[in-house]
Amino acid sequence: MNKVEAVVINWKRPGNVERIVDALQAQSVPCTVTVCDTHIDDQYTLSQATLSSADRVYRWGHNTGPYSRFVPLAAYDHEYTFFVDDDMLPGTRCVEHFVNTAESLPGFGSIGQMGRIVPPDGVYTARNVGRLPKAREIDILVRGFFVRTRNLHHIAQLRWLMNYMAEQVPEDDMLLCVAMRLCAGLRNYLTPNDPDPETLMNRSELPDPHALHRRPDHIQRRIDFMLAARAIGWLSVSPPPAIPKQLTAADLNGANGTGKRDETSVKQLSAPPLDVSLNGHGPTAQNGLAAQNGRPARQGARPSKPGANRGVVYLALGESYANLVTDSARTLRLHGYDGPVRVITDAPSHELVDLECETLVVGSLPGGFASRFHKTQLNRWSFERTLFLDADTIVISSIDEVWELLAGRDMAMAPDMHSSVADVIARSVNDPSRRAPEYQLMQELGLSDRRYYNSGVMLWDQNGRVSRMFNRWHQEWNRFGGEDQLALVRAIAATGTKVSTLDSAWNRRPKAFSSIDEARGAGVRILHFLSRQRSLLNDAYLGVVAEYLG
Repeated sequence: MNKVEAVVINWKRPGNVERIVDALQAQSVPCTVTVCDTHIDDQYTLSQATLSSADRVYRWGHNTGPYSRFVPLAAYDHEYTFFVDDDMLPGTRCVEHFVNTAESLPGFGSIGQMGRIVPPDGVYTARNVGRLPKAREIDILVRGFFVRTRNLHHIAQLRWLMNYMAEQVPEDDMLLCVAMRLCAGLRNYLTPNDPDPETLMNRSELPDPHALHRRPDHIQRRIDFMLAARAIGWLSVSPPPAIPKQLTAADLNGANGTGKRDETSVKQLSAPPLDVSLNGHGPTAQNGLAAQNGRPARQGARPSKPGANRGVVYLALGESYANLVTDSARTLRLHGYDGPVRVITDAPSHELVDLECETLVVGSLPGGFASRFHKTQLNRWSFERTLFLDADTIVISSIDEVWELLAGRDMAMAPDMHSSVADVIARSVNDPSRRAPEYQLMQELGLSDRRYYNSGVMLWDQNGRVSRMFNRWHQEWNRFGGEDQLALVRAIAATGTKVSTLDSAWNRRPKAFSSIDEARGAGVRILHFLSRQRSLLNDAYLGVVAEYLG
């Protein structure tokens, strides 16, 4: 079987489709040619020669617009599926170029040749972005898409998630790209630039009567779709917008001595959350505002009110981790924290909403270390000042003081059980043979003496250096795809990120204590149950809940 199945729709341009089928059959890398034939008028019937030339033909008379290419999703069975618009003629090396790009990007969602980057506010503009000598990440691909077939089911998943059930779905390109990013957790790319015109998917442009881009409301429809996607957690690759700074007495009584607030900043701080509908039925971000099942917060714990510019972030992939996060967030609330909590998850639940957590849905990923794919990009969902807590942490005392512990630095973390990189290399029993290449890299880079932090509890400010650190962290993690903390050391070193060392009371393993009371008496704020100690978590958690709820 060929690696690639190329799919083209016939609706009202049979002459174009006949030429495209011929061009696909002439590719340097052979592909299976599939036609989705949805014409509703005999004048648009394909010739018998074209039908015979195609390897597969799906024929039906119900028009679903460009979404028709996705109707046979369950029937596509090659390693890759290449969707081609019917207004362009691909060069003879087009499929070859896509295959080469795909095999250099193992974690891609979709690949194309033309695409756009959507501004952070979600307001789409039809402006193509130029290709580079290497693959370039993009938000939306247009006119043609190359996809790993096993990921196509996320398209249907997103359609139901967005309640995007209109009879015709013209924004098929957006549906695909947002599904890959939001539901699959994968990225979309432009192919590298190549001087050979035969690598182009539009080696020749073809006539485009009936083109959707000529609709009078074309741009507005696309804006509506992207705003609705943004409302359920999709994020642009554009840098995130600056979050307004919380005004302090010093801000109000600045150097000019006026003591006047900037009205624009005040309005930004009080802006309501985004609530966008699509065709009258669009979803909104899940911002739970109900009380915890009607129960008041525990009396005696001093509430923490950090405001909208700082908050707690969790990552919960899979039902078991979502349950752990629910338990952890409950202990956070029990100890008086009533500020924003944002949960990045593929398993949203009503329990999280009851705890007044905002849930942002991302895609499930295969593999034992897949959560690191999102963890190394947490700044995409962060506040101006963010406290990240691992799913397997529980809060046993007030965290009010943590917000002031950056001490003028970019980040703050507690030391790991291994004090340095050299100690990890010498003493870690966690699969040393698998990790040997990464250990060798750390030694070659001269990073053996670097402090080794535990990333289960992290505090950071959103600034340019931290953004660069997260970008580098994700790149470094992608080198080996395993644990994340050595990659974090490399990212901190490469970007000059300034780290404040948290006391271990903010990230303490429980095995040193016989009870929660003993840990609390020792000044511990957060207990962190590492994987080998996680079986103790339920008993410890239940003890905390019993203490506060009777």
